[in-house]
Amino acid sequence: MTPIWRYLTRPEGMTAKMLAESSGMTIQAVRADLVELETQGKVARERGAIGASHVWWRAERRPLDGLDVLLIMALAAEIHDSPVKLKEVLAEVGSRAKHAGLKKILYMCATSKAPHQIVRLSVQEYEAEAFVAAQRAA
Repeated sequence: MTPIWRYLTRPEGMTAKMLAESSGMTIQAVRADLVELETQGKVARERGAIGASHVWWRAERRPLDGLDVLLIMALAAEIHDSPVKLKEVLAEVGSRAKHAGLKKILYMCATSKAPHQIVRLSVQEYEAEAFVAAQRAA
């Protein structure tokens, strides 16, 4: 494992410059380590716009978008009959949601008395919205 691995800890991701400052390595050495870890599938990056830095995460901690979150919620509700287990999954997913609104929704689901109902309603609302969008496009 490269030396950068232990410094790659922030949930919001880190830039090569931040990692270089944390580790005391040069930016070139940090970038080389990150590319090596990326080829091994251990880190993920979000490419920055031209002139902006890339943001890096450990692959298993990369933030999730809305559709990914919804899919995980739906699968977890199907797999776990226990509300307690479902709440654990929702809390974990909430810590990885990319947007603050998603984090808040998942927190409310994870503290709800009826998480299965909330998840099913979320999936139904998504399907209805997707249907309406398809009708508008046609």
